[in-house]
Amino acid sequence: MQNINSILVGVDLTHADRLVAEELNEQTAEAVERAIWVAALFNARLEFFAAMDLSAHTKHLLEEDRDHLTNNVEDEAHRVMSELIEQAKAKGVESSSKVAFGAPWREIILEVIRDKHDMVLVGTRPHGFTGRLFGGTVMNLFRQCPCPVYAVKVDEEPEVPEIVVASDMSEVSSDILNFIVSSAQVADMKIHLVHAIDTRLDERLKGLGVNQETLKKCTEDIKSEIENELNEQLAQTDFRTLTYGVQVHVLEGSPDVAIPAFLAEHKVNLLAMGTLARSGLSGFFIGNTAERMLEKVNCSVLTFKPSDFVSPVVPE
Repeated sequence: MQNINSILVGVDLTHADRLVAEELNEQTAEAVERAIWVAALFNARLEFFAAMDLSAHTKHLLEEDRDHLTNNVEDEAHRVMSELIEQAKAKGVESSSKVAFGAPWREIILEVIRDKHDMVLVGTRPHGFTGRLFGGTVMNLFRQCPCPVYAVKVDEEPEVPEIVVASDMSEVSSDILNFIVSSAQVADMKIHLVHAIDTRLDERLKGLGVNQETLKKCTEDIKSEIENELNEQLAQTDFRTLTYGVQVHVLEGSPDVAIPAFLAEHKVNLLAMGTLARSGLSGFFIGNTAERMLEKVNCSVLTFKPSDFVSPVVPE
C-alpha cells in the first residue's frame, strides 16, 4: 500500500467577482471536507495551498500600490486559510497553509515537488459550456503531477461508496488496486475491478468473411482469459478481508466508452485509474484512451502515475 503521509489541498479562493472571497465556493468546500476525511483516515498531515492566477491588469495594480493592495490580498488569503486550519484541527488533523501567485496547476506541481507530497486533492467544476467535469487546472494535474491526484466532485455522500478500479493489467493498476483494497479495510467501500476489451475488431473481421459463431467464441475466450488475469491481480491483495469483497467485470467495447457507461449505470462515486506514461520519459503525460475517458466521466477521479514518471514541470 502506498503511504499517504502528506496531502496538498488545492484551495480556490476566488468566488463570483471576488479575488479572495470570505466563503469558499461549493467545489472547494467539498474538497476541503474530503481532504480532512482522507487525512484522518491515513493519519496524514495537510497543506492548504492557494495559488492565485492574477490578470495583467491586477498585477499592475498590485505593483502600483504594493504596500497596500498586495498586503491586503495576502492578509485576506491567509485569514481564510487560517480558518481551514482550525477546521482540520477540530477533526484532529494537523495542517498548515501557503499562498502563492501564478497558474494554480503549475504552482501546485512545484509545491508537490518541493515538499514531496504524497497526494493532491482538488475540487472540480464544469468548464465553460462544454459540460465536462474537469477543467484545465485539473486536467493539467492529471497529466503532469508526479503524485496521485484526487479530483473531487460535489455529490451526495452515499452510505457505502461505490469505487471502480480500471485495470489494464499493468504494475500501476496493481498498485492502485492494492491502495483501494487497503483503504476499504478502514472505510467500507463497494469495489469493482473493471477491464474493457475493444470489440471493434469483430466488425473488421466480419468484412473478411469470418462467421459470427467464430467471432463469438473468440470474444468469449478473450473475456475468460482477461477475467482470469483480473482474478490473479486481485489474489495479490487482501480483498477477502473486505465487508463487500470485490466484483470483477470484463466489459465489451472501447474503454473510453464502456467504462464511463458502467460508471453511470452503477452510480459510481469514484474512478481510480492510471494515466499511461511511457517509462522514464519526461513530458509524455497521459494516454489517449485515458484522456478521452476522462472527458466523459461524471464522478470523482483518483489518478496514479507509474513510479518512474518524471514531471516536466521545473522551477523557472
